[in-house]
Amino acid sequence: MKKMNYLSLLTIMMVALFSVGFVSCSSDKDDEGAKIDTTPISLLAGDSKTIQGADTISSSNKFVAYSAGDKVYGWHVGEASLLVNGKETISISVLPMYTLYDDPICNWGCNVTYVSQRQKQGTKSTKSTNDQLAYENAGAATLLAYDFKNGKLDKITAVVSTNHASQYASYLAERYLMIPTYYGKDTYFCGSDGVNLASSKTAVVMMVYSIEYLVTIYMPANQFTGTTRSFDNYFFKNEEALSVIKDIL
Repeated sequence: MKKMNYLSLLTIMMVALFSVGFVSCSSDKDDEGAKIDTTPISLLAGDSKTIQGADTISSSNKFVAYSAGDKVYGWHVGEASLLVNGKETISISVLPMYTLYDDPICNWGCNVTYVSQRQKQGTKSTKSTNDQLAYENAGAATLLAYDFKNGKLDKITAVVSTNHASQYASYLAERYLMIPTYYGKDTYFCGSDGVNLASSKTAVVMMVYSIEYLVTIYMPANQFTGTTRSFDNYFFKNEEALSVIKDIL
């Protein structure tokens, strides 16, 4: 009788030990799967965040966010997704620190109605026409003008006071990859919303218009190569892009 009790007790103990072992293994696996926090990430442009438990991080848009080791870096304003350790997906939003004016409606090829329904900042100028929509005092932009060619959006001109010069450079750099470009003795700052023009939708050129104003012209990236010929076409031989400034300012 005592032998049977001993065997029964031993059996119960072994079952209990095995049960604890299985529970422990299961718990370890659950902990391992929970190491990556997939909560959406928001970063200011220029900031970074460590993703705990990340061995590899791959970004869907390296212009917006890129990675090194277990860190992700916000580079330019936009949205992207991160693939962590080849299996976990995290959405990331890179937000601007500078918002001098709302991003222009760079939907190239759209019509006047499309823009007028979506441009919320500023007061529409009485000098606007079917080929040109001009908005005064759109945020920190003294003037924001949309130019249309054959009824389709072709370029956008933003005029900003030189009082905002230091912030304006940062405003553009948060949204575009900006580099200096030289035309004779003049220096311009050109940018694109991609790591190269081939992957970009919009190209911009910022220049000093006068002592009082800076001007940035937005255009389709596929029409701009950054060459002197491009400058000829868009700024020197094609003066209607700047004519609205002379009329309104």
